[in-house]
Amino acid sequence: MILTVTLNPAVDKVYKVANFCIGEVFRAEEVLTTAGGKGINVARVCSILGEDVIATGFLGGNTGAFIREGLKAHNIVDAFIAIPGETRTSITVDDLIYGHSTQILEDGPIIPNDIQQEFVASFGTLVEISDIVVLAGSLPIGLETDFYGRLIDIVHAKGKKVILDTSGEALRLGMAHVPFMIKPNLPELRVLIGSGLMDEEDIAYEALNINHSGIDLVCITLGRDGAIVAYNGDIFRLIAPPIETVNTVGCGDAFVAGCAIGHMRKYDIESTLKYAMACGIANTQFSEPGRVDEGLVTKFFDSISIWKNTYGLKSMIKGI
Repeated sequence: MILTVTLNPAVDKVYKVANFCIGEVFRAEEVLTTAGGKGINVARVCSILGEDVIATGFLGGNTGAFIREGLKAHNIVDAFIAIPGETRTSITVDDLIYGHSTQILEDGPIIPNDIQQEFVASFGTLVEISDIVVLAGSLPIGLETDFYGRLIDIVHAKGKKVILDTSGEALRLGMAHVPFMIKPNLPELRVLIGSGLMDEEDIAYEALNINHSGIDLVCITLGRDGAIVAYNGDIFRLIAPPIETVNTVGCGDAFVAGCAIGHMRKYDIESTLKYAMACGIANTQFSEPGRVDEGLVTKFFDSISIWKNTYGLKSMIKGI
């Protein structure tokens, strides 16, 4: 069983607009409305690919009810805690001419202390019946910045593995509790280490540094350029095939889902990483974030190149 946690979920609305620019009035050519949030995207991908999934977090209002219906439609067990107020909405405007995306993200409602405690108690029970836990996305207002660290400690106490996919201070503090895996993209890694680097050897070096701190699997996703991964003291370079994309939102979430599935199915590390990247690529073929197809995942899996320890001087020698 895979357990996903989305503490700050959203209804995702995507507007398809031709030649979008600031200060003008547009009529959307298409509008897509989906249950969103990073952990929910992970849960949806896992369910589509045949895994049993429980999703939890906080939901409220009409938008929360819409998300619950989306979970039900994908056979995802709904273990969300009800909150006062309205779950947030996130808006994306996709330019059909130039391919640019513009996002507007609401903060979401404040989570009262008593509901936080209710969630923590429920979370502990859910971890007991789960094999791997995915903590994903931003923190809502009212939660301490180290809330993920608190959850990671609960997972460790119950002998399970945890994947952390967040950013900024929540990621930095969460890493101190040593999750099994993290998945920052390149901009998130730059914020994490406070540097504007980097070439590929810089990325490999930083990934290995984090790996040697105790985090077993460090995946730095690079968008269309693939990924650089540190695992067990080794560096893996993944290259994706060039493809036409429909949508790139949710690709990182699909990658995380692939890693969770690989763990559940006891794939070796190279197969797990290729499967994760194949999930990420498959997500690009659908307008809806967090959507894949098993046939596409299989197809892309066979087209991904992976190399082990291809970097040299800087990443392999520099104090590690």
